[in-house]
Amino acid sequence: MYPAASGTLLPAATGFFASIGDWAAEYGYITIFLVVAGDGIIPILPGETSIIAGAVFAAQGDLTLWAVIAVGAIGAVVGDSIAYWVGRAGGPWIRRTLTRIAGEHRTRAAEGMVRRQGPALVFTGRFLPGIRIGINIACGAGQMSYRRFLLFDSLGAVLWSTQAALIGYFAGRAFADQVWVALAVAIAVGIAVGFVVILRERRMVARQAELDAEEARAEAIAQGEPLAPAGGSLPDEPATREA
Repeated sequence: MYPAASGTLLPAATGFFASIGDWAAEYGYITIFLVVAGDGIIPILPGETSIIAGAVFAAQGDLTLWAVIAVGAIGAVVGDSIAYWVGRAGGPWIRRTLTRIAGEHRTRAAEGMVRRQGPALVFTGRFLPGIRIGINIACGAGQMSYRRFLLFDSLGAVLWSTQAALIGYFAGRAFADQVWVALAVAIAVGIAVGFVVILRERRMVARQAELDAEEARAEAIAQGEPLAPAGGSLPDEPATREA
């Protein structure tokens, strides 16, 4: 029973992945571009995973590695640029919508980090999926010149696309005769890397929140405003005694 089942399933699986390879050869590049560009404004899309998968098929000969890297980088720049221009010229309702997608606390943290780090954060922001859109919107709203934004964003996009593609390519080469294993291994590695990045990103957001609170407190002290104690509201003024 089991040998018969394996003899039926193995050719079926092989034929299935062969058909995916044919599909990837015809539509792979445009799919990578659209998914990665969309990821720039809808962070739930699997932009990095699409590059990893494309690179696995590049290792099988269905696509070309350098083209996967190029298409991924171009898609990243296009998506990030859309977010930038939304921040620069978008209506308030568009900004509110994208802020809800990214998360209010992440957006505020991104704005504070942009103020402190500027273009350097644009470069590293490509590797921070949770606050990437907030960074790009803040750059547009903060009047950073698009030429400067484009330079650092392009550098980051090329490096980001390259590292994702190399993960998929080397997995594809290591499991040349088992495409599904190569895809599973490459995506698992990508997820592991992403998990580490998310942990690092959360620490950055928490640290930025602390810095913002310290700034607000220092500004209040400079302006002579009363400060609320750590427990909550300000204490009541003592009542004046009448003589």
